[in-house]
Amino acid sequence: MLLCALAWVSEAALVHAQTPAEPNTAIAGIDADVERAMKELHVPGAAIGVIEDGKVVLAKGYGVREIGKPGMVDADTLFDIGSMTKSFTAVTVAAMVDDGKLKWDVPVVQYIPWFRLYDPVATELITPRDLLTHRSGLPRHDFIRMSTYLTREELMHRLRYLEPSRSFRDVFQYNNLTYTAAGYLAGQVNGSTWEELVKQRIFLPLGMTHSSTSAVDLQRSSNFAHPHSYEDGKIVTVPIYDYQKFGVGPNGAVNSSVNDMLKYLEFHLDGGTAGGKQVISAAQMKELHAPVTVLEPNMAAATGAYAYALGWMTGSYHGHSFLEHGGSINGFTSDMILFPDSRIGIVVLNNRGTALPQIITKDLRDRLLGVNSHDYLADNLAAQAKFEHQVSDEKKAMEAGRIPDAKATLPLSKYAGTYFHPAYGKIHVIQDGNNLTVKFDAIDLTLQHYNYDTFLYDDTDIAQFHIGDSGKVTEMLLPLEPAVKPFVFTRQDE
Repeated sequence: MLLCALAWVSEAALVHAQTPAEPNTAIAGIDADVERAMKELHVPGAAIGVIEDGKVVLAKGYGVREIGKPGMVDADTLFDIGSMTKSFTAVTVAAMVDDGKLKWDVPVVQYIPWFRLYDPVATELITPRDLLTHRSGLPRHDFIRMSTYLTREELMHRLRYLEPSRSFRDVFQYNNLTYTAAGYLAGQVNGSTWEELVKQRIFLPLGMTHSSTSAVDLQRSSNFAHPHSYEDGKIVTVPIYDYQKFGVGPNGAVNSSVNDMLKYLEFHLDGGTAGGKQVISAAQMKELHAPVTVLEPNMAAATGAYAYALGWMTGSYHGHSFLEHGGSINGFTSDMILFPDSRIGIVVLNNRGTALPQIITKDLRDRLLGVNSHDYLADNLAAQAKFEHQVSDEKKAMEAGRIPDAKATLPLSKYAGTYFHPAYGKIHVIQDGNNLTVKFDAIDLTLQHYNYDTFLYDDTDIAQFHIGDSGKVTEMLLPLEPAVKPFVFTRQDE
């Protein structure tokens, strides 16, 4: 269906190539698939690149950089690539191993003596390899990187207050904060920063002249995509997420284009060489691509991979080994995949939080490998409809759980005040009419009274206040990470 939100893009203008591409009959007709996905998923703009046996066979832009404005996406348009950055961070660690400044399996505390995690066993044993393979025992704990302004060093100090949900090296649990720790470690042993390492050890030797690691630098470009969301039936722009304000970055801060990313994919396909020079040793490239953490069956089924390497998912598709990673952050999603034996690399970027990159990557994968294709878009639309139905049911269940006439124990003003948790620091609760608002640095949570001393936020999450023997509020419990028990924020002003 052609939505009014995309009416400003003519059919003739939707597709536009930036760089000459070698003809490849296997991908003939891909433009129609991209156009269909953009219309169904309400995507303003996308960019796609394919490299095969050292030749660029596709490098195109589709749609616009910003809704309602004429600037078109091309193969040099910059996008935030999100968690595809993780492979860049793994490369910076590999560079430090090449330089003799790090070893993969030496504990982090031998390089940063003050480094601590909640689990003392993990503190003593965790290595750079562990940081990069999602086996620290920590669940995501992503709320801290969306809510609280910290320097990277401050964030590293606060990791010790984030509770694990599994034992160290027990299972795969995707975690952005351990990637931040890995990037911080690489910068520290080099006497610089992760940002400088990415520039000096990747961008410059690979000729990735448009790429950056800064939201500020991204917006200085004359050719960058704006992030978008779909709200109340229309596409709207949303703010660009500034990683460094929250102390993160090595988990997702790279901004790049299709043309630059094709150079990066070729670097991996060529065993760490670029421009005829060995940028990262062949031995370390093998380390980066080797599987480490086995995925649990549900995760394997969802991703098509069987293990996580260093910054890459690994798996096999119709007998073809692959390395893959996606990315997602405010208003951007992305995907890249390598088939080393076939020397194929694919990258897809878009400026809305959709599954378009994964859908088109799979489409191109099937075309290039000669596999019978599947309607991945239809699968995604069905899964999204199922998810929305589940969310609706959860909201209804929460509403059904309200107890009639279960008034708050105290007047709302008595719950207001300053609260503290060592991971998040001080936060403030204020009364806002008939609701309470919890104010973090960058996020406000609106609490609607639910039952007695519990309050509902985000439709299905429950905040709970504890009242002491004095009749005053002493604690607030917030479930900020679903895999562990709620965080206890202690009242500070009473």
